[in-house]
Amino acid sequence: MTDDPRAFFSKHAKDYDQSTSHASGPDLAMLTALVEPNSQDRLLDVAAGTGHTALHLRPHVAAATLVDLTPEMLAQARRAAIEKGLSVETVLADATAIPLPDGAFSVITCRRAAHHFPDVPAFLREAYRLLSPGGRLAIADMTADDYAISLLNQMERLRDSSHVAALAPGAWRQELVQAGFDVQAVQLQEEPYTLTRWLQPVKAEDVDMAALHALLEGATTAQRLALGIRQDGGGWHLTKRRVVVLARRPE
Repeated sequence: MTDDPRAFFSKHAKDYDQSTSHASGPDLAMLTALVEPNSQDRLLDVAAGTGHTALHLRPHVAAATLVDLTPEMLAQARRAAIEKGLSVETVLADATAIPLPDGAFSVITCRRAAHHFPDVPAFLREAYRLLSPGGRLAIADMTADDYAISLLNQMERLRDSSHVAALAPGAWRQELVQAGFDVQAVQLQEEPYTLTRWLQPVKAEDVDMAALHALLEGATTAQRLALGIRQDGGGWHLTKRRVVVLARRPE
């Protein structure tokens, strides 16, 4: 059983607000290019965290609403919006039960968050409800190939006990189709990480490093290739892979 994500994110809200990776990672550029935001769009950013994705898109859309489960994360987002001179709305809510009207948004985004959702199909049903016909849903999240996804999830749960499950790219496509979406694009992005960087904002002393090292050492050759796992004089290294998906609600 995973822990309540509010405990983890309330503790690390400031860390995520200051994270350059979350503020400007290459998956954000890829997501933006797929969404093609315009001045008529009404944006909803689900599990918005400290607002990096929504605030990046806000100058290009008519309005933006940020939804998150953790008050401390939304507080950071509101402060950042004020500092940038941007107007946004914030809503404290679970990703599967958002108290907003049907069809109220033309774009919904969810970046680096869905692996915390206990019920991805319920989130997708809620996104479908909230999108207007023809509206776009863009998701970016950590991923791995089918034969390495279990190892990735074991590693992530050691780093963050609120982690539920990352999905392989094919699983995302299947879930979206089952929810009624037309899948427009599935793209992959990757970055090399040291183990120390991968742990951030968690400190090594807060992680069962012996268990983590055992997972890394026990990885099969295929898993090592899939996750970019290697060890040298500088320690462990791995490759963080993310899937960026664009889907549409049919007209």
